[in-house]
Amino acid sequence: MTSAAFKSALEATGYFNSEGRPAPGMTVAGSDVPPRLRAVIADDRVGLNADAVFSAQGAPANIFKDAGEAPPTPADLRGWYEAAWNVGVAPLLWIVTPTDVRLYDCYAAPDASPEELDPPELDRFDLGSPERLRALDAACGRLTTETGAFWASNVGARIDRRHRVDRELLAEISALEDRLVALTPADASPRAQALARDIAQRFVGRCIFTWYLLDRGLAQPFLPSNLSSDLSDMFATPESTLGLFQWLRATFNGDLFPMDDPGAEREHLTAAHLEPIRDFIEGRSLIPDRKGQGRLFRFRFNAIPIDLISSIYQQFARSSALDEANAQSLHYTPVELVHLTLDPVFEQFPAGGTVIDPACGSGAFLVEAFRRLVWRASEGGPASRNTVRQVLYGQLFGIDINRSALGIAAFSLYLAALELDEDPINDLADLKFDRLIGRTLFEANSLGALPDKISSTTFSAVVGNPPWTFVSQTVPVAKPSTQQDNTPRPRRSPDWAFLTLAARLAGETGRVGMVMKATPFFSKDRQAVAARSDLLKRMAPTALINLSYLRREKLFPDAVGPALLFLARCALSTAEDRLLVGSIPWTPDFRRTGVFHVGPSEIRSIPLDRVLSVPPFLKAATFGSVRDGWLIDRLEREFPTLGEALDRIGLHARTHRGQGFKVNGKGQTKSPADYFDLKVVTPDNFTPFWLRSSLDAFEHETLHRTRSRAIFKGPLLLCSKVGSEVAAQRGRYSCAVADVDRLYTESFFGISFAEADTRFAYLLSGILNSSLTSFQCALGGPTWGLERPTVQPHDLLSLRVPHFDAVDNAQITAVIDAERAAARSPGDSEILKALDRAVFDLYELEPEEAVLASEAVDKARYLIFENRVERAGFVLSAGDADMRNYAGQVVATVNAYLRARGERHLEAHVYDEKLIAPDCDRLIPGVTAVRLNMAPGAPGTTPVVRDGDRNDLAGLARLLRGRFDADVPPYLNERRQLRIYSDDALFILKPSERRYWTRTIGLNDADVILADHWLRRRDGAPRA
Repeated sequence: MTSAAFKSALEATGYFNSEGRPAPGMTVAGSDVPPRLRAVIADDRVGLNADAVFSAQGAPANIFKDAGEAPPTPADLRGWYEAAWNVGVAPLLWIVTPTDVRLYDCYAAPDASPEELDPPELDRFDLGSPERLRALDAACGRLTTETGAFWASNVGARIDRRHRVDRELLAEISALEDRLVALTPADASPRAQALARDIAQRFVGRCIFTWYLLDRGLAQPFLPSNLSSDLSDMFATPESTLGLFQWLRATFNGDLFPMDDPGAEREHLTAAHLEPIRDFIEGRSLIPDRKGQGRLFRFRFNAIPIDLISSIYQQFARSSALDEANAQSLHYTPVELVHLTLDPVFEQFPAGGTVIDPACGSGAFLVEAFRRLVWRASEGGPASRNTVRQVLYGQLFGIDINRSALGIAAFSLYLAALELDEDPINDLADLKFDRLIGRTLFEANSLGALPDKISSTTFSAVVGNPPWTFVSQTVPVAKPSTQQDNTPRPRRSPDWAFLTLAARLAGETGRVGMVMKATPFFSKDRQAVAARSDLLKRMAPTALINLSYLRREKLFPDAVGPALLFLARCALSTAEDRLLVGSIPWTPDFRRTGVFHVGPSEIRSIPLDRVLSVPPFLKAATFGSVRDGWLIDRLEREFPTLGEALDRIGLHARTHRGQGFKVNGKGQTKSPADYFDLKVVTPDNFTPFWLRSSLDAFEHETLHRTRSRAIFKGPLLLCSKVGSEVAAQRGRYSCAVADVDRLYTESFFGISFAEADTRFAYLLSGILNSSLTSFQCALGGPTWGLERPTVQPHDLLSLRVPHFDAVDNAQITAVIDAERAAARSPGDSEILKALDRAVFDLYELEPEEAVLASEAVDKARYLIFENRVERAGFVLSAGDADMRNYAGQVVATVNAYLRARGERHLEAHVYDEKLIAPDCDRLIPGVTAVRLNMAPGAPGTTPVVRDGDRNDLAGLARLLRGRFDADVPPYLNERRQLRIYSDDALFILKPSERRYWTRTIGLNDADVILADHWLRRRDGAPRA
């Protein structure tokens, strides 16, 4: 990094300061290079030899290449671009020439073009033009990249990870496999049909392995004279191909080719099989809709990271035995999720520590753990063969029930060992490995009898993504040993058994990092609560990172279950009496970028004893905020459940309340004769508050389940199981009062008030249709935001309500009057808000609690309707009214503490433009700032919110570029949400999305400001 142009470009965009010091997140050539970036910066075989890489949230974002003092040739540009695409670790390549900066999309290879032409760029910026340098900074400078606004720029918006090298390679391999399988004649013998896919995978696997050896220069010195060193020539004829396979078999031992049957391969292989293999090698696409189009860039296996190759091989494990893979929940674990899991596990990891994955599959977690262990053992320097083999044979362990997956795990680890080994290869013996299967990798049911080598020791870390569904077994196995521990376990949660096993394997001090199904962690089921409490106490300190917002965004390509990252005893959390919780937010670009937007503001510390004593507190604090948790806590402590309140006034289960009749199902019963005298309420004719539509006649001669006639007596409150689908407002729960007897289907839970004070039916209707019920369902209920947007009877009866017979008559009247007004005008938002206020008064909520409850409808809508159209509204840019409401809430909350002394008060300034402009069309936010400053005099009754001076924003941007100190782990994005203290003000910077600028967020931000002790700290030093 010696050229003046390079230094000038990076200073202008904030990656260097004026003294040439790199910003946090920059890895520069000549420094300690982490293993993930070695191929980018320090691998001569790859040929990129980048000068720096910038990472945000632990994910590489920009690769910087200094072209030097002379203009690069088209061959230079093509070679660097091809290497960056093959490495595939970052989306953007900067090539800085003496006169300009050229940007390239590292997630997409260009179409074929004449070699004498420069490869196509995303954009080019003239270093001699201040205007173009400002445009470069706005598009992909450090501030833009760290805040996520890069993806809104004209540069970032054109990048899509669907075309990244691993995706392209997987698509080509799948197409090649299908082409090879299709060559087996339909009238071939059953044995040939059965072997077709397995043999096709062997051919493809050996092709890739040989390609890998040749690209890395490992095979050429040892090839026999009759075998060409050109890969395409090796697959020219069946004879040359079989000769290659024979040499591979004789040269490599271990588990490198677990599916090996030379006789079947010789019988199966024909010249027709070799044609598509050569097309694959020579860069002609096999994907059907590309029609043999040539590739400008070759796949280069001296550059493609092994963790990407390992993830690709998961496809083999699935397609070789699809039914078995489905039964065993063998799912693709994205590389990004592997890194997210391992980052906190390996922070301050002990030297020589051991790692085990008890459901290792094809080895994705083990391969990345291998890379990190070698880097730690070699202290960031070149890794010797002895170091690599010691780690491979002594620090990595895996168990899996699927033999094919286990073989691929061994294969992936061997490839990783070859990549990490930096000693010269002088002898064929240097390429031979000891067997791993049976030594460190074990074919076994982890929940049965463990191998002695595993059961007799503990491990420094237990990691992985265990099966979430029940494993089917053709051969009976022993009773799971984890059950013999008598530890509680949630119902229908087989993955929890792996957590129990992980706790045992980790011993007293080992760490755990596992991707789990989220539902049991937030369930109110008694067994789930007991299991969760036991786990959190035993494994403290722990952290729970909710991933369920991304479940429909291709977090897992072949699964949509809600996920949660469970971390125990990692450096991220050290206080055993606290629990770290948080959620990775939904972003409209996640499918395209794969970037997890998680920072300190998304993670919060909560008291473990409160989680143990009030189970719903956990969901409220994880999906909402700590203040949401305290409101749930208050409701749980001070109010009875709806079931208890109904019992107290004599409305008991089955006699006075219950689920409606069920039509379909085995075992039919003749319908009671008196049913035919009643009209039926169905989801199609139901309306909230009261039933406006004409109802259907009962016409079913038989029913699967009949119900007691007593639960159909009016006045009747009908509570919808689908909740918000038919509500007065999307995000609200819905129920309706029927004054007379009505039948209703199983889609409803009914409560008959025929033998109680009929006013209570309308009182309860007002409560359940209010935003406070939305708050309880969204942030205290076990299902909204996780799997189903329904409210089951047990969820409904667990809601907290006042005792009806203990409520003041005036409060009852106020709620009933508001309920009837809403029934007349259910579409009037102001009337609905009036109902909410009446209910808040009924519960005697404090003003701050009322803010939380009043905004719960929006929160609930975000959880219930998991589609892009609905959620897009939450990422649109906050308007002026939103900003003023937010700022006013911050000011009011802080001023409540200042009012007692009456000496000064807080004021806010909002701006009519963004610090970084959003792109509303692409649903990608900009960055918005609010200024807070102290003024003399006691606080007034109304918060002061003024118009901000635009000049503040220019100064703030300069201040941001000068901030080079960060005290958070690199895998957390410290820049996504900032508090910057200057001499006389506090600036709050966040994405411009509406969800970050609500009154509820204002309450929480005020709490954080007060916790910063800003009111007593006047040293003026910028800090976050």
